[in-house]
Amino acid sequence: MATRSLALAGALALGLGLTAATAVAQISGSGGPIMMGADNLEVIDAEGVQIWSGRAEATQGNNRMRANVIRAYHAGGGNRSGAPGGGLSGDIVRMVAEGDVYFVSRSEGQPDQVIRGDQAVYTRDTDTIVVTGQVIMTQGENVLTGSRLTVNNTTGRAVMDGAPTEAGRRVRGVFYPENRPQTR
Repeated sequence: MATRSLALAGALALGLGLTAATAVAQISGSGGPIMMGADNLEVIDAEGVQIWSGRAEATQGNNRMRANVIRAYHAGGGNRSGAPGGGLSGDIVRMVAEGDVYFVSRSEGQPDQVIRGDQAVYTRDTDTIVVTGQVIMTQGENVLTGSRLTVNNTTGRAVMDGAPTEAGRRVRGVFYPENRPQTR
């Protein structure tokens, strides 16, 4: 594995131009550039990956993902030509967030949707986000828990799974009606 120099990593961290200009990944239905930031950035050109660590954050439109580490994998990863920069010149095709994953989705007129988990993987080809671990999803006062949440951004279909191998780890939810009766 060849690691690019600290100077190039610093330039990427400050400029963010490569990520923002070429990103096609969708952590937001509105699309647009993905802005990323973290305490540290490591670029592994030969593998076409950027590793953002320490309070890592990716923002696109009204959506934001935070985690301890976010790895952004680029199309055409694995620069075989030997020329600098070739491994990160493609679109982001996959993002992996690990450790204290926190994803916030905002839609006008709707309460924020917040998803927490241990790991999240976005795959561009299927336009899906899979969150695993102790998954907690909230929207307003409503709460849904499970061990795996799969969201297809194209179809809008979401599936929450329990953990059948662990006793008591079922999908659970608490939902509040919009028009609750008034208490006296």
